Amino acid sequence: MITLKYIMLLLVFATSFLLGNLISKKYILRVKELKEIKNALNIIENKIKFTYEPLSEVFIQTSKLVSNNIANIFIDATNNMKTLGAEEAWNRSVERTNNNLSAEDIENIKSFGKLLGKTDKEGQISQLELTKTFVEMQIEKAKLEEDKNSKMYKTLGAVIGLAFVIILI
Repeated sequence: MITLKYIMLLLVFATSFLLGNLISKKYILRVKELKEIKNALNIIENKIKFTYEPLSEVFIQTSKLVSNNIANIFIDATNNMKTLGAEEAWNRSVERTNNNLSAEDIENIKSFGKLLGKTDKEGQISQLELTKTFVEMQIEKAKLEEDKNSKMYKTLGAVIGLAFVIILI
């Protein structure tokens, strides 16, 4: 009977600890995904500057060079461009993807689609540069939040788990 009690206490502690780590991981992944988006925007900028490939082809090539969560945005946008305009296809794909980005991040990324396919090369490049600036600012904010909250949630999960164990003993 006492063995079962200690196993249950261990499970309570482990669950709390894992929940703290899971919440902490969202902050870490947000920074990583924002950096991936910045990288993708750099790739797109270079493709637009130096090639004459259609936007859907640029998106497909970009999706092969970034991580899965971010690649899904470009794949989905390419598929949406078959039936929708470039801006609406981009906005829908950014909204629908499963990622760790905040609402503010998503709004900044959606701004990239405003002139997508509507202006000449220089207009699209200037919109890309503006979006990259926004993403860089979001990366800085995300890093500050990660530094502040990541360690806190890990520690909080362990402390709460330990508190439950002490109370239940």
